[in-house]
Amino acid sequence: MTQKSNPTVDQPLMEVEHLSVTFYTPRGTVRAVRDASFRIERGQVVGLVGESGCGKSTVALALMGYLPGMTRVEGSRIFEGQEIAQMDPEQLRKLRGNSIAMVYQDPATALNPTMRVGPQVEEVLRHHLQMTRLQAREKAAELFASVNLADPQHIGKRYPHELSGGMKQRVLIAMALILKPQLVILDEPTSALDVTVQAQVMNLLKELKREMGLGVIFITHDIALASDLCETIGVMYAGKLAELGP
Repeated sequence: MTQKSNPTVDQPLMEVEHLSVTFYTPRGTVRAVRDASFRIERGQVVGLVGESGCGKSTVALALMGYLPGMTRVEGSRIFEGQEIAQMDPEQLRKLRGNSIAMVYQDPATALNPTMRVGPQVEEVLRHHLQMTRLQAREKAAELFASVNLADPQHIGKRYPHELSGGMKQRVLIAMALILKPQLVILDEPTSALDVTVQAQVMNLLKELKREMGLGVIFITHDIALASDLCETIGVMYAGKLAELGP
């Protein structure tokens, strides 16, 4: 069992040291991430930028403990004094959502197309917070309002295909914030959106960062977007963190 130290103000929210990720595939061995080190303070936004395939999303999945079995992960991933590599499955399950949440790249595939969006949010609230159906419905409306969705009382009755790309992405951000995590990982959250909607979502992220004091990892291939949102940017190339700076 991993012992959890009491987080202090001086302790970083997440500290990654010498992270390396190797995939074993039928076609051979792939070193997706090599010796990456960085830290995230409370309330700080750290950007990871680089071309497709450079290892950005693999870093995110390693921090969530989501990598498949035929993978070797080396190095240290310490979240609030806990080493993620030493967590058992139950501890990892509690970590995801409760403490670290992730917003994925394509909102169209991240939502269940056969369910209305309201029940998808309410299901998480009822499962994790033991809310009644009515409490979950009211809380879902609050969350929709917090991400500036129009008509938050009724938008939950709509299916994902009835929402625009920007609206779906706002629903996903609301779902990520349900359990008030300390760290949110945004994996190219605007890449599937047009320029106008992209700007709206970026403004929303700035508001949430300011109001909630979240630690954020912002993954993107667009360094201009990263410079607009992040205090620190890491540039990845061919699996390595080539640069890290303000």
